[in-house]
Amino acid sequence: MTALVALPVMRALGRAAEHRAALAIRGFAVRHGHRPPALGRTLGPETFVDDGDLVTRILFDRLRSEDVLEVATRSAGDPELSRMPPIGDDPPVRRWLTLNYGMWLAMPEVIDRTGLKPDQPPPDVHAMARGPLAAAGGLGEADLVLAALRSAGADLAGVDEALDFGCSSGRVVRVLNAAFPEVRWHGCDPNSGAVGWASQHIPGVEFFVSPQEPPLPVDEGKLGLVYAISIWSHFGPELGLRWFEEMHRLIRPGGQLVFTTHGQQSVAFYVEKGDRSPAQGQEIIDSLYRHGYWYASEFGQAGDAGVINPQWGTAFLSTEWVLSRLCPRWRVLEYAAGRNQNNQDVYVLQRV
Repeated sequence: MTALVALPVMRALGRAAEHRAALAIRGFAVRHGHRPPALGRTLGPETFVDDGDLVTRILFDRLRSEDVLEVATRSAGDPELSRMPPIGDDPPVRRWLTLNYGMWLAMPEVIDRTGLKPDQPPPDVHAMARGPLAAAGGLGEADLVLAALRSAGADLAGVDEALDFGCSSGRVVRVLNAAFPEVRWHGCDPNSGAVGWASQHIPGVEFFVSPQEPPLPVDEGKLGLVYAISIWSHFGPELGLRWFEEMHRLIRPGGQLVFTTHGQQSVAFYVEKGDRSPAQGQEIIDSLYRHGYWYASEFGQAGDAGVINPQWGTAFLSTEWVLSRLCPRWRVLEYAAGRNQNNQDVYVLQRV
């Protein structure tokens, strides 16, 4: 199985299986003389109290048994999907692949019953993932948002309006909109091409192009929830704090902000993958200790997916820095180190 296929399948297996797989890979490397770098942590990624494929299951459970069987039959006979992992009997993988393959094949029964849309962004439109294993949208990220809220004692019940801050072409909000159509969903991103495509192909969500610096064209206290997946992992510290202040303006008292960012677990993640050298990893750790953050404007003049801003690069934030800057105007409801793909920390904050 290629890495491109194995990684999302492993994510779908759930946290326990993913952890066992990681330990097995690490053990094999050690037995063959390839030891983890000195920055390897004994602390591992954390889980939520109510974890799992919560949103994926909501959508899958709308299907009839004959719908699921038809997806399995058609995907096995499809020339492209036949090279992908088979749906099989493992419940989380079965649910995840059934929804993705059903959308890739644009099967009317799956579309009608789940509320998902089969439209896929073309190559010239920004998207964080493509192909058959991403055809249903950001199922894993949608699961993450709901799991984080429920672990914090909150939920989407009672949320009337919510914003995907940094939505790109809408891969996460399209899933949440299908699962919770009673919520008025919004999505924003500075990439005008991605937002334009999403506006035309994802009905039921209000999209708009966001500026690269606050404020947003949203009324004060309008929102009950904002989530941002891997957005504060890019803001320079000063700009990041300004955007936190803008979220405080937009979210009404008692509402939640769910966001992810690079922390200490991310340093180990990237060094072990070989994406950053042990020396740079140690540099980041030292900066987190001394300053609470590490930031580098790494995209240069070309920018990143339509964002050209010296304060949009790569950021690592310590928990101490985040909480000392945000409390007591925000109340911490949940924190899980490395919960986002064994990499980024997840925070759930309540607007005070």
